[in-house]
Amino acid sequence: MKEYAVHKLFGKEYDGFLLCLTFDSILSYLTNIEKEPIISNTKGTLLIDQLLITGNGRNRYIVCTFDHGKIDLSSTQNIFPDDCYKKLSIELLQENFELLQYSILTDKQKEYIRQGIIF
Repeated sequence: MKEYAVHKLFGKEYDGFLLCLTFDSILSYLTNIEKEPIISNTKGTLLIDQLLITGNGRNRYIVCTFDHGKIDLSSTQNIFPDDCYKKLSIELLQENFELLQYSILTDKQKEYIRQGIIF
């Protein structure tokens, strides 16, 4: 199992979307992320959801640039994305719900994910 889920976005303000699926820092698996075709074959802006690392606070979402296999962490900024990206996170977490059992999420947040409710 991967520590993350990565998706190409089309016609959006971001080119890629990354959801961290463990509580480990993204730096632990950055090399693997950079090998993903979306990252290694193109360049653009990557939206990262760190819900399982930071919780649902102001550091949950960050954005940075990438260019043909290299993620530029010096370009990282905190952001508050549109709900469509939160919906994507919920869908991906529903597919990987077993990972939430020992996560930092509250029981209420886990139930929101189970029911598909954006928070």
